[in-house]
Parts: sequence; structure tokens; C-alpha cells
Amino acid sequence: MKKLKKDKLDNNQPIKKDTDVVKLIRKANRLVEGKYRFDIWEMRVFTKMLMKIHRDDEDFKVYRIYLHEVIQDFELQEDGHSYKFLKQGAERLGRREIRVLMDTPDGKMELFTHIATGVKSFVEEKTAKYLDISFHPDMKPYLLQLQSQFLMYDVRNILKLQSSFSIRIYELLKQYETIGKRTLKVQELKEMLDVVDKYPLYGNFKQRVIVKAQEDLEKYTDIKFTFDEVKSGRAVTGLVFWIIPNREKQDSGNLLYLPEVATSIVEDTDPEISQLLTLSQRWEGVSKSVLEQWRNTYGFEKVLAQITKTNKQISDGKKIHNPIGFVVWSLQNPEITGIVAEPAIKTEPAIKSEPKFSSKQINFYWNGEFANWFVNYLQNLAINCDKVIYHQKVDELRATYSEKLFNNLFMFTDGSVNEESLNSSVGIKLLETEQKAKESIFQEWFWNKFQIRIMQQRSGDWITI
Repeated sequence: MKKLKKDKLDNNQPIKKDTDVVKLIRKANRLVEGKYRFDIWEMRVFTKMLMKIHRDDEDFKVYRIYLHEVIQDFELQEDGHSYKFLKQGAERLGRREIRVLMDTPDGKMELFTHIATGVKSFVEEKTAKYLDISFHPDMKPYLLQLQSQFLMYDVRNILKLQSSFSIRIYELLKQYETIGKRTLKVQELKEMLDVVDKYPLYGNFKQRVIVKAQEDLEKYTDIKFTFDEVKSGRAVTGLVFWIIPNREKQDSGNLLYLPEVATSIVEDTDPEISQLLTLSQRWEGVSKSVLEQWRNTYGFEKVLAQITKTNKQISDGKKIHNPIGFVVWSLQNPEITGIVAEPAIKTEPAIKSEPKFSSKQINFYWNGEFANWFVNYLQNLAINCDKVIYHQKVDELRATYSEKLFNNLFMFTDGSVNEESLNSSVGIKLLETEQKAKESIFQEWFWNKFQIRIMQQRSGDWITI
């Protein structure tokens, strides 16, 4: 790229920067959750390298990082020391090591490897314009030919962030954006950021890493967050991050909201699976094998319709914290769509047929299939309710039980929350607010499944009517 002379520039015509166009970067989820720590200059070199990877690349190349691009992209002040900082950052990156989980036929293993290699830089800073660097070959599975289980985002979200920790937390939360919630143990998060020794005290870690990231993300990126602390006694052992779309940044036109352009990103030899992967690629836990199983069980059209519907609900602001679980639940219960639907108005036949179910058969559904469904129903009520209401119901549960009993019911011994148990109880509290009883829901469920009315006798047995 030729450098324009000053006398050739039109002062009324702004220069089009490299970051004025969309730049998507992709990382495998395993890499996002790897254990490593960068300083800000290492992160800048790493980010520029990612920006130069093409999604069709089959192998790494030697990536040329120009000093003027780094200054321009990250909006830095140009001074005589910029190249020195860039060079030192690249050299440190070349020595940096990372731990990443990997799947093998014999089980999960941990890969311990260098990130980059082969740094070439100028000796004289006065004439230095660029440096050459490449990724270590062991990084291929986490950066090249990614088909599923990867994070993709508009790199412009992180260019103004001055803290590498804020960038890491952005990526960790961006993975769960469609879910709206991510729970991490404090120790687990410290290990990912490689700050166990740097911030041994939670108070320092909270202020210098978590709160700083909270301020940075709200100011510069397309997501923001609040967080709750999970305590074991007086010690904070976990963090619940509530991830919120930063509409002000998304609607500004300066940042890209990815679902609108995702259709051209994911490819697969099977066009149906390719389409399903494209629509659900950012959901935690989604994979080609999962989607194939859904398609083989329920049919492509039904799976496509439910995934599309779920994405629509998420984009409309509905908090679906576990999209995969929500889709499975919806596919298993086609007569129910998130909440129990009111029975459809049907014209009664002129002559009623004889009851198809005995009392014993109905009780069998009450204690079996419906009982299992009802647990999922309660959890979905809790997962998809408003956050404020959720916390109100948790507070009601705390008031109902002693602290010891509450912890026994809803906490694991390591201090983490037993979310299935807690969500089920919150769901019951929500039903109380709606003044809906389990029995009336069973009647609606039975009607939607069989189009037969039932009622409960004083003895507790169910009969058709």
C-alpha cells in the first residue's frame, strides 16, 4: 500500500480506514476458554493476525503487520516508540504459551503449546514499517476451517478496549449472548485469564478485572452485562453474568449485529445441516451431530422452523438462556410453544365417542410422561421470565427456608448453584403468582395431546368427561 503524500490529500474527504469495513474474526470455543494472559500490545498483534486469516485458508501464512495499520485500527497516538512497543509485543507473543482443551478418540486432553512463532522485525526503528509473524502449527484446529462450535464477532467491538482482560471477558460473554446468562466459578475465570497469582484477593480481581470490563463493554461494544455473586459462607466463589444487548452500539451503525450476515459463514457438505448450523452456530453446545440427530428424529422442516422461531424470539428480546434445551423441549412437545397453550376451540362431533382412557391410564400419564414434562415446563418458566421477577422469587424462597435448608436444597457443596432445582422451585412460585395449579395444567396438557377432556375426582383419580 502506497503512502499518500500530504499535499495529495483532500482535507474535506476523510480517509477510509481499514476498520470502516466489516472485519469478522473467528475462534474455536476451546481457544476462547483457553488459559493464557496477554498484555495489551500482545493482544493487538494477536488481533491483527486474526484479521488476516481468511475463512477458506487451509494453512497458516506469514502475516505482515504494518505499524501504520496498528496505529490506525486501534486509534493510537503515533510517536517514536510505537514500533518498539509493537516489536516487543510480537516477541512476547512468540514466547507466550497457552493451555487449551482438545477432544481425542480416547477422551479430552489438554494441549500446552506456543501461540506464535517466527517473528521477523527491523533492527533500526527509524526505517521500521512492519514485522512478520505466524501462528504455531498447533493452533490450526482452533483458527482454521472452523465449521461449528466457534465464536465469531465484529473485531471493531474490541479495537478501543485498552485492557486485554476486558477483551477476554467480552469473548467469554459473547459466546453466551443468545443464552443471556453465563455462570463461572471465580477460580475457573481466574485460571482462564491466568491471574490466579496476580489477583489472589477477590476484591482486587473484582475491581480491576470484572468492574473494569463492565465499564469498557458498555462504552465500546455491542453487549454489556451485570453480574451477581455466588457465595459460600462469606467467600465469593462464583459469578453469574447477565448478558444484555447494547442496543445503543448495535443501532449506531458502527458495529455489526452478526445474525443478519451469518448465512454466508458456515458451510457443510450437507446443505440441510449447513443451513441449520448457520442459524444455530452461536448456541453453546450445538454441533453437527446434534443437528443430525434432531433432523433424523423430527424431520428437517420441523427443526428448521423451531430454530428460526427460537432465533426470532431471542431477537425480539425474549430471554432464552438455553436455546438448545428450549428447541428440544419444543420439538418433543409440539402442542406446547414455550407456555401451555389454551385449548383450541373445536366443534364437538354430533355423537361423542366412548372414552378412550381409563382412570388408571390417565393416572399413568399424570405420574409418568406429564410429570417429566412438568419439570421441564417449570424450568422453562424460570429461565425465560424477567430477571427482576426471577430474583424476587428466589428471595421468596430464601424467606421460606432457613439458610441451611436453602443451601441444602439449592446449592452444591462447592458453592455453585443447583440451577435445575432452583429453577423448578422458582417455576412453582411463578405458577402461584399466575394462580395456576398443576392439575389445571395437566388438563390442558392432556387436551392438547389427545383432544379429550378430563377431571380429577376427590379420591385423586382422573376420569374422562
